[in-house]
Amino acid sequence: MNQNSVSGDIVDLKLRQMGATNISRLRSNMYIVKFQLENGIVVSYVFNITKHDKYFLQRMQPYAMVQGKYADTQEITQFIAEDLRHFRNAEKSHNFEEFLEISRKSLQLAQEVENVFLHYNVDKALLDEMLGHLDHMMGHLAEVRQQYKPVVPKE
Repeated sequence: MNQNSVSGDIVDLKLRQMGATNISRLRSNMYIVKFQLENGIVVSYVFNITKHDKYFLQRMQPYAMVQGKYADTQEITQFIAEDLRHFRNAEKSHNFEEFLEISRKSLQLAQEVENVFLHYNVDKALLDEMLGHLDHMMGHLAEVRQQYKPVVPKE
């Protein structure tokens, strides 16, 4: 039995203890794990265990986002536990559906920008204009962070 398999089994056990509703193992080093929130929203993750016994994690649902590399089973399960705690708190918001829609559209925007960049010869002035709009949005988000206090979910 290789080290990846043992590490995967440890993460599998910890995630089941955290309430994972489904864990799928693809090959010996890729896992898909799903959690169902109270309102039916599914939060799912996919992670790979590298040949150096490190973890590469992505959240897949309710919207895709790369989370990065983690050193060990404790780090990955801590991240997922904290992420789920925030989602369980956020799902109680009256604005949760709007948040999800904004997140999904943001990902769609990134895909569209890539599509335009890779498949069309767009004028620099138009690209500069798009960049200005994006800079404005980033500034708007910075203002939001300054105006509101961070939410600290209860344990």
